[in-house]
Amino acid sequence: MSGVLFKNATLVLPTSIHKNGMLLMAEGRIIALGTTQTQPGLEEQMKASRVVDLGGDMLIPGLIDTHVHGTGGFDIMDGTLNSLKKLGEALLKEGTTAFLPTTMSCSQEELFAVLEKIRIEMDARVSLEKAGLGEKTERLDPLEGGAEFLGIHLEGPFLSPHFKGAQAEENIFPLEGHAMTVLTELTKRFPRLIRILTLAVERPDARDLVQHCLDHNIIPSVGHSDATYEEMQEALNWGLRHVTHAFNAMPPIHHRQPGLLTLALTHSEVIIELIADGVHIHPGVLKMALQLKPIGRVCLVSDGTRAVGMPDGNYDLGGQLTRVRQGTVRLEDGTLAGSAQPLLHGVQTLVKRVNWPLQKAVHYASLNPARLLGIDDRLGSLELGKEATFLRLTPELHLKGVWLKGKLVVENDK
Repeated sequence: MSGVLFKNATLVLPTSIHKNGMLLMAEGRIIALGTTQTQPGLEEQMKASRVVDLGGDMLIPGLIDTHVHGTGGFDIMDGTLNSLKKLGEALLKEGTTAFLPTTMSCSQEELFAVLEKIRIEMDARVSLEKAGLGEKTERLDPLEGGAEFLGIHLEGPFLSPHFKGAQAEENIFPLEGHAMTVLTELTKRFPRLIRILTLAVERPDARDLVQHCLDHNIIPSVGHSDATYEEMQEALNWGLRHVTHAFNAMPPIHHRQPGLLTLALTHSEVIIELIADGVHIHPGVLKMALQLKPIGRVCLVSDGTRAVGMPDGNYDLGGQLTRVRQGTVRLEDGTLAGSAQPLLHGVQTLVKRVNWPLQKAVHYASLNPARLLGIDDRLGSLELGKEATFLRLTPELHLKGVWLKGKLVVENDK
């Protein structure tokens, strides 16, 4: 079988790094990888393949961002298919190959309108399949030329007004409202579209919301929450196992009032999101969290906004004005309002500022989110049979190339 063979590669695998490695791909899949010592047959396969000498550069799996609002001037809340497509294209140029576009709290009417636009794209794919014009695809969306759309992360509107962060308080659903009616209608009108729902577990309607999520294959996640240690324990009893951007938009740890964060850090089954942009969490606190959590219980996220990859200036986020100055996004009152850095920057932060092992940093941004979403059979790591979706990085961790299912889609001269 002919294909493309990468040689002189530094292969970043889930638990190890191999220098002088080789990776062979064909028909969009990884069909062989290793070193001349571990895979002597690769030498023979080179004769039937196009060879690319990487000169020691790294290959890592494509990054998967489960919490990103926007990039490159575009935001999911723009509510247009063109904006979603441009967002995917911009993410791909930053090294993110799959993503969950993340909404902001907004009016019920606006939320339904945004999701309706996305459903149109999904229906287009389903129509093609029903017409017999194509086999069932592995991708959720038919958008081409960008990162893979994996579904939606709803960040709200069932949050706490006490820890609203950059969410507009007027858009947070009332504590005594009919939240279950809204969520039931969302899952009825948009089946399989919502993958994560961020909510405050101390809300009086939280238990019903969590149970509805579990019944509909949606990951319930606590965030923008004032929950106590005991309320978090109760949420774990319901089945909740995920925390949205840990440390941010929640009470800090206090030795007499530990709060939800203490339990999240010490419970072995809880998965925490971490924003490692160097702004949201101090490197020392990042290191503490990574030391406390098992390797499979951390997902790096960008929490990126439309300011990612853009110059300093003013940008809209959920209907609010944000100011970007020297890589930091804030509301006019100084509140942090998402990030101006892509997911790859988080990997770089862990390696360069936290002195964390590269393979673990990559693990948090690729294999863990793939496992979370149940797509690790094809994405998330460099392994035999998986999609040839990966990044080429220099030894300094600068992005040089992006391959999506075996196709070179981004090439930089860095």
